[in-house]
Amino acid sequence: MKKNLYLFFAIALFPFFTFAQKGSHYLQVSGQAAIPTASLADIVKTGFGGSVKGMYGIGVFPQHLTLEAGYNRFAVKDLPSSASAHYSAIPVYLGYRANLSGFILESQAGLSFNRIAGSGSGGSASANQTAFGWSLGAGYTYKSVELGVRYQSSEKGDDVQEIRYVGIRLGYNFSL
Repeated sequence: MKKNLYLFFAIALFPFFTFAQKGSHYLQVSGQAAIPTASLADIVKTGFGGSVKGMYGIGVFPQHLTLEAGYNRFAVKDLPSSASAHYSAIPVYLGYRANLSGFILESQAGLSFNRIAGSGSGGSASANQTAFGWSLGAGYTYKSVELGVRYQSSEKGDDVQEIRYVGIRLGYNFSL
């Protein structure tokens, strides 16, 4: 598993060092509503999150290599008033992004640090998991504002901690 992870990061970082440094570079700050899918939708409410993404312009076409880190949180539904619980995910993804006259297509993959935590009158408990994560997204950029939608998944077998959702994102791109 570790060899595959090192190989993934080596391949993902290779273009940073081999492409001519052309293109524009940006830093994006975004927020999102996260609508759970699959079995997660039965357990949690709609979540929210935010992220910071670096976009490194490559080549002569408007395309970028990306590095993104974020945080997403989902409250567990149907709990007694004396208890609280939530799922959370911290994705750290490398990706590729193409800008087609303002229309954005993006794919990403990396690690997702997932957590389930809860507390009640009997105490508190939590569980952590590191899983492979990926996302596919599309959006539209007007000037520096971006509106997008993406499907994001972190998977590790049929574990209860799998977090899958559709994110509706609003971001702002700062030119570097």
